[in-house]
Amino acid sequence: MNSGFPGAQSPARLVKVLRLLTRHHVQGLSIADLTALSGLDRSTARRLLMVLVQSGYAAKDADTGRYRLGVEAMLTGLAAMAKPPIFGVCHPVMVSVARRTGDTVFLIIRVGDFAHCLHVQPGSTVLPAHSLMTGQIRLLGQGTASLALAASLRDAELEQIFQRRRLDYEAAGISQERLMDMVRQTRRRGHSLSVNLLTSGATGVGLAIEFQTDHSAHIAAISVANHDAQMDAAHQAQALQVLRDELAQAGIAQVSGGAGDRVGR
Repeated sequence: MNSGFPGAQSPARLVKVLRLLTRHHVQGLSIADLTALSGLDRSTARRLLMVLVQSGYAAKDADTGRYRLGVEAMLTGLAAMAKPPIFGVCHPVMVSVARRTGDTVFLIIRVGDFAHCLHVQPGSTVLPAHSLMTGQIRLLGQGTASLALAASLRDAELEQIFQRRRLDYEAAGISQERLMDMVRQTRRRGHSLSVNLLTSGATGVGLAIEFQTDHSAHIAAISVANHDAQMDAAHQAQALQVLRDELAQAGIAQVSGGAGDRVGR
């Protein structure tokens, strides 16, 4: 690509800047922030950033002057969602868990302040039609796998998410105190547990998992759910053990204690 900006010839440095924008997309980055985080000198960081702006992968916020991901980055992400790498790794696990337990299995990934349902693997018992479906988005913490995912985040980050989405959380009947209490309980248990949290008459258990790519680690979550009558304490324990066994066999790491060891408190 002929960017017209001298010094922007290094693909590795350009990718580094793009990754930093991805990690700090919500709050945005100033050029000073980008310089400090990247280790590049200011002029190089700015030239690389301008390449991304010109190509649509970064955009400047007119009010704050900070830079975030642009429309092209969003379109790239949406294209990747059609066949994400994590699906190929987790799908065999989900099929096996659903077959062995009879429960419905959900795969959730984080998209900004929300949890995105990437796939639903039905079990032998069909949950109500208003259960979470593939492609739907919920607030982080709203739903079993989503709660496991929320518990993998730092408290400060969760509080920021709640403040940004306060009206949505309150409309769902989730106060900040309740969200943090559910997260703390999840960390203590080492797995999430929800009863009627998202679907009336359903109980679920979930685990946060770590998905490793060639360059970095990502957190997702898998939950197992069934009707309340079926999902008693004994069945919950069995389903969790089956899920843990299948994850271990597939080489997928569980985030210990709901990521309690990763949580800065």
